[in-house]
Amino acid sequence: MINWGSGYFLGLKLGFILIILGIEFYFIVFEKWIEKDISYQEMTIFSLLFIISIMLTILKISLISIFIPLSGYIFIHFLQEKKEKKITEKSEIRRINELKDIISQQPNNYKAYIELGDIYFKKEEYSQALQFYKTAYRIKDLPLIRHKILVSEKENRRKEGVIWICRNCGEENAQEQQRCKNCGEEKDVIKSIAQDIKETKKYIIFLLILPIIVLLIFIIIKFLPLYFSLMLFLFILYLVFKFFLIP
Repeated sequence: MINWGSGYFLGLKLGFILIILGIEFYFIVFEKWIEKDISYQEMTIFSLLFIISIMLTILKISLISIFIPLSGYIFIHFLQEKKEKKITEKSEIRRINELKDIISQQPNNYKAYIELGDIYFKKEEYSQALQFYKTAYRIKDLPLIRHKILVSEKENRRKEGVIWICRNCGEENAQEQQRCKNCGEEKDVIKSIAQDIKETKKYIIFLLILPIIVLLIFIIIKFLPLYFSLMLFLFILYLVFKFFLIP
């Protein structure tokens, strides 16, 4: 066990904290400021969090300092995603109502039907999208609309579990087939579900397991040799930024 209270190890602990805070500052503030991907409000909040962390480091040399900016970033990023999702949903509803008004006045406006279909396709409501695409196709026989119908029918069958799409070659296969009829790739339902969870729920999952990660890091720092714990902590921090925080 490391005795953090002695002079030598206390200095190493201080250096460790400052290194981690420097890495966090680079990714959370500096890099985003260079890319102009951070607002003044966010800059102010993160600056205050780093000031609090530095003050806590100076006063107590506490390992808690390294978690303050990271936790703030995760929380703010999560709130931003929720806000952007709500704005997108409101914008979609407004545009759907506008297009329906256009259709009520111009029943043969096939472009309005196509745009409605595109909106529902993006929302993965393929059966709804199909209705609008087919209506547009009856009004105007165009190859583009026919292609949208075929793609929507394929995605709708996949969503309903009638078929599965090979990840390797993109071939359409019947649900009961365990291997792709084209390339022989094995159907892997578990992997597909895990991928969906990672893409759609990763921030929620991360917030749920954050206390476990914090406890694990504390145990690593407390009981493992200093240099080994430093490298392992940096590796964990890299994984957090790569898979959860950086789009």
